[in-house]
Amino acid sequence: MGYRRVGVTVLAAFGVLCATRPVAAQLAACAVPIGTQRPDLVMDQQQLATQIFASEENFTSKSCSVVEGVVTKPGKQVVLRFNSSTPNIGQADLYIGDPAQCPALFEFSDCHQHPHFKDYTAYRLWSTVGYAVWAAQRDPAAPADSGINAQLLAQATDSGDLISGHKQGFCMVDSTQYLSGAGPAKYLSCTSNQGISIGWEDVYGPQLPDQFIQITGLAEGDYVLENQVNPSQRLPESDYTNNFAAVRLHYTPRKGNTPASVQVLP
Repeated sequence: MGYRRVGVTVLAAFGVLCATRPVAAQLAACAVPIGTQRPDLVMDQQQLATQIFASEENFTSKSCSVVEGVVTKPGKQVVLRFNSSTPNIGQADLYIGDPAQCPALFEFSDCHQHPHFKDYTAYRLWSTVGYAVWAAQRDPAAPADSGINAQLLAQATDSGDLISGHKQGFCMVDSTQYLSGAGPAKYLSCTSNQGISIGWEDVYGPQLPDQFIQITGLAEGDYVLENQVNPSQRLPESDYTNNFAAVRLHYTPRKGNTPASVQVLP
């Protein structure tokens, strides 16, 4: 695949990566560390900002989205769809291998009939006030499901300042080359060899199942869409503080024959 142009910050990070001579074989199967170097997962902010849209969709009672609680009930729902891309800019490959051999990381989905990674990404839609509090008070180095982070998320959910998505992660592979100096793709099988090589990113396009947040009934206004990769820190990384991406947007619900729409804000 052709690589994309990347920003100065990422190129600088890759320069450091190359200068320190990264070694891929630092994790054993199931992401167990066997060396000192670690992967470093980040969110692709550019991809997130360029692919956000509202969609009205029908869900049946047998839909996996309904069965697994991704949407609250069958029928027509409004969802916010977006891209979620997670590059590895670290010093080691994120190596998983066969997901069937990693019960601590994966659980079998009866509906989809394949293993799903537990908590690979967290999708959040914030009110602007709620996001400001979260950004100011959270501990970005700590897991999202512990301590002050868990308290802030619970409070925001109770107050209506936060709507969380419920996508169950499926497969980590080398989808797209992210950095121009990256080597060839190594991880290409969802069933036997999952992982993300140094300089590659795993991409979940907005058209994929459950790649959304349900927003039925959401009022018109400004919001913040936030993605966080590896929120529970199940995977070893060198830096957890750069796992976030956030995009401000304005949402307009359907008005007569005019469908719901999203405008990304600066």
